[in-house]
Order: sequence, then C-alpha cells, then structure tokens
Amino acid sequence: MRTVKLIVLGLLAVILIALGVANMAAVDLYLLPAALFGDGFSIKGLPLAVVILAAVLMGILAGLVIEFLREHKQRTVAGEKRREIVRLRQEVTRLRAKLGDREDELPRLPAA
Repeated sequence: MRTVKLIVLGLLAVILIALGVANMAAVDLYLLPAALFGDGFSIKGLPLAVVILAAVLMGILAGLVIEFLREHKQRTVAGEKRREIVRLRQEVTRLRAKLGDREDELPRLPAA
C-alpha cells in the first residue's frame, strides 16, 4: 500500500511540475471587478501556475473547514462517550476496592 501511495504522489508531483512549467505566463488577477473598483484590488504579473495552485489550495482548505464543521457532532458524542467510559472504569475500580475479592452470592452450576 505504501508503494502505491508513493507512486501516486510521485505522479501527482510530476503533473504539478509540468503544469507549473507550462503555465508560467504572467496574468493579472482581479480580486474584485475592475469596472466597479478600478485596479486597486488586483495583482498584476502573477504567473498562471501560482494562480492555479492558489485556487487548488483554497479549495482544499475550504473542503477541510466544511468537513471539520460537519463532523463536529460526531466528535462531541465521541468525547462524551470517552468521558463516560473513564467515569465507569473509575466506579468499577472503586467498587472492587470497596468489596474486595470476595465471591459473589450466586450459586455456581457444575460444569457439564
């Protein structure tokens, strides 16, 4: 599995490098419409590869944030269950210490 992961990452790296080398033309990035706000909100002479990479990274970041917010309920429930397990284990330890190692009062059935 590790080999497959390394092969996929290697291919991805080669593709990204080829994409970057092929798209080094300078572009102007307008953050807001130039007709309304002028050139105040623009970046001029930025390589296209940087724009593409930034867009991909922003998409990944947005996906991570959305997934983090979506899983909040599951993480909260898991934390509550974890605290309950710790509390119950402490209670079992306390009861065992209180009762000692004595046998229970239930009769034992003979082994068949």
